[in-house]
Order: sequence, then structure tokens, then C-alpha cells
Amino acid sequence: MAMFINGNPTRERILLLLKKSGSLSIDDLSIQLGITPMGIRQHLLSLERKGVVDYFAKRHGVGRPAFLYRLTDKADDLFPKAYHEFIVNALKDLEENEGRDKIDDIFRWRKERILREKREVFSDKKDLHDKVHALKDILGSDGYLVDLGEDESNYILRQFNCPILKVASQFREACRYELQIYRDLLRKDVMRQQCISEGSPSCTYVIPKTPVR
Repeated sequence: MAMFINGNPTRERILLLLKKSGSLSIDDLSIQLGITPMGIRQHLLSLERKGVVDYFAKRHGVGRPAFLYRLTDKADDLFPKAYHEFIVNALKDLEENEGRDKIDDIFRWRKERILREKREVFSDKKDLHDKVHALKDILGSDGYLVDLGEDESNYILRQFNCPILKVASQFREACRYELQIYRDLLRKDVMRQQCISEGSPSCTYVIPKTPVR
């Protein structure tokens, strides 16, 4: 969280107070943090610009309404999560109770869903160059850090992060079906030379420039 707010401890404390309280006024924050209302206002303005805080009016009887500050949905991403641990443990429970074949089914269903969602993007892409660049853009929008290069014979696609690394490290079906997704989308015999889950710095895919099969 500190990285997101540039290591500012006061803004971090504001976020934590809003997380615990739900909503607070500038005066509430000023009292709890021992900072002037003007100082609190400046911190809140910075957090508003980042999209992690907004405010709403709440009326108490007659007179001017009070403005209360709260976290946005975006701010929820700043706090620690255990999603990967939950997914890995759920898959382990499934394997123990239903067998390894069920794990394969889950990743196969995931592959089929992704193909249904992404194939439309490729429907008007006639040559491999456009398809490969479309795949790079899709991966980028899905949170992958991607680099695309080429030589005379191949396109070289490198992914420098894996959003499901903790899952893939224990369930290699994830990597196997990921490769199959790329093959099906590009209709090419894509080869994976390196894999992050095996300790490599990137997942490196080689896409031959031979005619579409």
C-alpha cells in the first residue's frame, strides 16, 4: 500500500482509518491524526486524484450537510489479499475428494471460456502479424507485462509476470492449457521455451511465421 501512495505514512494512516471506520469527516480525521483540517484536506485531495477516496453529503437535522470521506472500490486492492492461497487450497480439496481429473476439467473449462471471450477479437485478423499483436494487447490488458520481438523465422513473445503463478507452480495444468489457448487463438504450433513457474525469468513463446495450419 505504501508504494501506491508514494510511501506517505499520513495518507496510509488515513486509508487505514477509513477502512476501519467506513466513513469519517475531515474533523474526525484531524482529531485522530493530530493534523490540522487544512492538512487533512490536502491529503484527501491527493487520494481523491488517485481514485481511492471519495466523499458524500450526510445531513444531520437543519443546517449545512456534513461531508464524509470513504474508500472507493479501487482502494480495496491496496489491502492484502489471500486469493491465491484460497484458490490453491480449494483445488487441493477438489483433487483430494474428486480426483486429479477434476483439476484438468477446471482448466479445460477455463480455456474454453477464454477462447469464447477472445475469438471475436481475432475474427477480422487475417494475417499472423495482426493476430500476434492482438494477442500481445489482450495479455497487456489482462495484467501481463509483455514484450514482443521477432526474427526472420519467428515471433518471440515474453511474459515477465504470471498473475496465477502460485496456482501454476502447483498445478501444471494451468501452464499446459495456457499454451493451448495461444495455439488455438493463433492457429499456430506455438512453442514455450521458458516458464516462470519452472524458475525462468519469463514465459517465452516462439511463434513460427510459417503458413497457418
